[in-house]
Amino acid sequence: MATIWLVTRIKIGEFRDRASELIRRAAGGETVVILNRNREVAKIVPITTKTDDGGGLVGSLAGTAEVRGDIESPIASPNHWFRHRT
Repeated sequence: MATIWLVTRIKIGEFRDRASELIRRAAGGETVVILNRNREVAKIVPITTKTDDGGGLVGSLAGTAEVRGDIESPIASPNHWFRHRT
């Protein structure tokens, strides 16, 4: 499946006159490149959001770790955990 990227190149003076329209177009998925004396100086791009991001920070590392060995057994003996400190 191919993705088509819409890019509009516009001179800075024209951008100044049509800023609201061009920002709405960027919000709709179009990229707007602003030119100053035919040199690219800025770019307005759509903000993309993921709908299945797992709720932000929680779950963002899902599937990136591997559990090895026994994770249920204690790492020290019960005597070590419950000894009295003096």
